[in-house]
Amino acid sequence: MQDYPQIDLSAWTQVGEGFNGQAFISEAHPGKLLKLVHGTLSSADKVEQEFYATQAAFEAGLPTPRVYEIVRNGQEHGYISEKIEGKVSFSRLCADNPARIPEYAALMARYGHELHAHPLSESRYVPSLKSILRKAVAYAPFVTEAQRSRLVSLVEEMADTGTAVHGDFQPGNLILSQGKPYWIDLGWLCVGDPVIDLAHLYKMMMEDSVIPAVQELTHMSPEQMASFWKAFAKAYTGQADVAALEQKLHPYAALDVVRTYFFHPYNDPQFLAFCKGRMDANLG
Repeated sequence: MQDYPQIDLSAWTQVGEGFNGQAFISEAHPGKLLKLVHGTLSSADKVEQEFYATQAAFEAGLPTPRVYEIVRNGQEHGYISEKIEGKVSFSRLCADNPARIPEYAALMARYGHELHAHPLSESRYVPSLKSILRKAVAYAPFVTEAQRSRLVSLVEEMADTGTAVHGDFQPGNLILSQGKPYWIDLGWLCVGDPVIDLAHLYKMMMEDSVIPAVQELTHMSPEQMASFWKAFAKAYTGQADVAALEQKLHPYAALDVVRTYFFHPYNDPQFLAFCKGRMDANLG
């Protein structure tokens, strides 16, 4: 594993902070943004995954900021990327303009369609969705063998589309700048069936909306998240009644739980019980 250069933080000014890290800018580096990651996600291999997946997306023509270099601050790693001027996330747009939530949700559906139709090649850092899901289903300790068998079948039935799947498809990871969209936080980027992106958004906006951390992440109340999901689903499918889509997504929401656990295992008994409850609710 490469020993990445140490960053001199005295030359950078912090301009933002999220759950997993901090953002900095520097007069000495105009047009660039430093993202430093914290905690378990700050290891070199985790940062490499996001950096090289983002690089692959950019080279494939997907709208995402250009990335330049991986750096470290002590044992914590991060990377320098293009600074998008005047950016605002869709979650912040919704929080600041609640009356326009249906409009922003429909716009995300439009950009989501474009993302999910974009050809993308598999590589070391952009794996097939099925390969990830197979590992995740085998790894999850909170599923019964009957549930595991059903999830395996679900994975094998998924389409092999050869197109982009964001992985963490939610309004905080889509930003606008001067009317142009950019996808960010591409550490889970993969190639495959976009149904997992829809399930991820559905689970966040409908099933997980009561969780305070999710409300903080989206900057929306449960009612606003539900409004966003309904408007998104109608625009994405072109159908006024989204009940059929939601019914279809329930088992995929269970897949999303095991995939999330695979990327971020957390063996607290209460959390494992929560995951098991999600399995039982979505798989019956």
